[in-house]
Amino acid sequence: MSVAIVAGLLFVALTVLVAIHPAPFFFDRPIEVAVQSINVGWFSWFNSFVSAFSGFVGLGVGAAVIVLTFLLRRPATPLVAFSAIYSVVYNVVNIIIRRPRPTGVAHTTSKLIGYSYPSGHVGFFFWLSVLAMVLLARKLPRLLYIACWFLAAVLVAASALSRIYVGAHWPSDVVGGLLLGVAWTCLSFSLGRLTKAVFAPERSTAR
Repeated sequence: MSVAIVAGLLFVALTVLVAIHPAPFFFDRPIEVAVQSINVGWFSWFNSFVSAFSGFVGLGVGAAVIVLTFLLRRPATPLVAFSAIYSVVYNVVNIIIRRPRPTGVAHTTSKLIGYSYPSGHVGFFFWLSVLAMVLLARKLPRLLYIACWFLAAVLVAASALSRIYVGAHWPSDVVGGLLLGVAWTCLSFSLGRLTKAVFAPERSTAR
């Protein structure tokens, strides 16, 4: 809960700043230019992969995750469904703030749904990674479990850089999306009524 509160307060503070000053912050453009100056080469496929989760595709994947959880891990369904409300909060903030997409940089992305702040992709990949770790990887051997957490962190960081590289978001948009994802996901995992069935020890069938 402490992490959720801190991340939530930081997100609110950043959102207020963006609402007051919708233009890119002093650090946004230099970082954007620096990231876009990197030659990704063969790794450009990853940008296409991340971008594919825009709009209704992302919503469809989120809905599919909830359905699969209901079919395969039914006790975890309330947790997954509640944590998915993140997307509603994201869309409400996105529509209210209406921050324009990046312009005047080497790479820009046209025909995108919604506005620039916050980045929905970063929060989405954080949410998906945490759920995968908790529901699928939690019982793996310790070293493999740690390795999976490392890969999850790399995926989230890479998705953030990808959204900056393709010109879909300013760096501050990415930070806002991450803060919102962390805040809501951690809030979900701090509610005992949602997590009790997930983390409760399995009952032995031995007599």
